[in-house]
Order: sequence, then C-alpha cells, then structure tokens
Amino acid sequence: MPVTGWAAVAAVALVGCAAQESDPIDEPTPTPPTLTAPANPSPQEEAALDAYRGMWAVVVEGSHEGAVGHPGLDGYASGQALEFTSAMLRGVVATGEPSMDPEVVDRDLTGSAATVSVEDCIDDSGWHIVDTATDGPSGSRLVTATVVSTDGQWLVDDLWMEGYGSC
Repeated sequence: MPVTGWAAVAAVALVGCAAQESDPIDEPTPTPPTLTAPANPSPQEEAALDAYRGMWAVVVEGSHEGAVGHPGLDGYASGQALEFTSAMLRGVVATGEPSMDPEVVDRDLTGSAATVSVEDCIDDSGWHIVDTATDGPSGSRLVTATVVSTDGQWLVDDLWMEGYGSC
C-alpha cells in the first residue's frame, strides 16, 4: 500500500481512538420509535375492498356450482376483471376456497372516478378442482386489482395474478 494509503488508515484509526477516549457527551438515551397501527381504511377504501372480496366470493360460489360465468359477477367486476373472472368459471367444479388478505396499497379518491389499488397474496391450495386429472398447481400468488367507483358503485376493473410463489 502506498505511504499515503497507510497514512489515511492510521488517521482513521487515530480519530476512532480519540473519539473513544474523549469524555462522554451527555446525550439522551435513544428510545425505540413508537409503532402506530396502520390507519383504518376510509369508507371508500372499505367499499373497494368489499367489491374485491365480493367478486372472489361470487367466483368461489360459481366454482362450487360448476357455473359457466356467473350473473352476480357484474355487481362486483367490470372490464378486464369481469372478463378474467368469467373465464375462470368455465363449468369446472371446485371445492374449498382460497385464503385471502387484501390490502389497499394506493388510492386516488379525488375526481369523479375514484380508484383504489389492492394487493393480495391469495393462497389457493385449499381450493381444488374436483376432477383431479385437471387440477393444476396451487399455492400463494400475488394478485393486484384496480377498483373503480362509477356512479357510486365500486367495481374491480383490472385483475392480475402473478405466478405461484410470487408472494
């Protein structure tokens, strides 16, 4: 190491030692930060979460019946999300249900078209297609949804599911 490099190392070591040998400074003892519980969802956010949960309840109910589509879906979903969930109900019978724990991750509650973004880690390992020959993989996957208020009604408009193990 060049002389200037050794000099720099020695200077850092000496400064470190000098700091340790100096008189202690009267500093307040640090206290851990106070953790606050997350704020309760606003009424609009809760309505958006209700639409998301309601959409999945209709999908699960339809899967138990072996439904092809479901007339109740349009009360909870629109656009791409309605198309996607309708396609999930293709006449295959399933039992059980997925576990969900959705949360609001973003919101824009201003203007005439308020939106709420929801993320969920759905575990569908308890939701099985009855004909095990067609039962595919299962487990946890990240689900993102955009819920939109149109004329005072909250509907899931976009719904995206990532691959298994994504959450």
